[in-house]
Amino acid sequence: MKDAFERRALLLHLGDALHAIDAALAVGATRHTVRDLLDAHANLATHAWLAAVSPETKAADFAKQASASFAAWPAQLLEEQVDYAQLALAVRDNLFADNASGWRTYVDAMKREVEWFGDALPERAEPAAQTFESADADVPSADAADAADVERAKAQDEPQRESVESNGRLYPSWPWKPGV
Repeated sequence: MKDAFERRALLLHLGDALHAIDAALAVGATRHTVRDLLDAHANLATHAWLAAVSPETKAADFAKQASASFAAWPAQLLEEQVDYAQLALAVRDNLFADNASGWRTYVDAMKREVEWFGDALPERAEPAAQTFESADADVPSADAADAADVERAKAQDEPQRESVESNGRLYPSWPWKPGV
């Protein structure tokens, strides 16, 4: 049951993030910063996690970084088994890439609602110099694209996932409400 409350807290946080992104995009001008955004929107200033973002970050850059951070959250939070580390890594690597102290502040704010958030993450890898040989390795193959497709990818020991096509209902059972 605790998982349902944690998912709910993360979805509420996602909503706050989307609201902040909307406000940042509404500013429009590239000269405005996160500090200006917080000064202009008192309701955003109440979010401790938003105060962890560097106040000198341009509002447009914040909107790009935050949208990259939270874009995959809805799909991940609807999975039966949530990859909790991936949720946190997306935020750390996009929104706090160059702000380690801000990341720690963000994690502290998130742990008030979701106690495991940010735990046991791998250390940041230093970007390696890319050569022409390694550039070709980054191009995904057709097999990799098929493996990334959740509906088509099947692990050998993984049971068949419930599908909209196979169960006759519009929505499959929610993972946190079994049997509904």
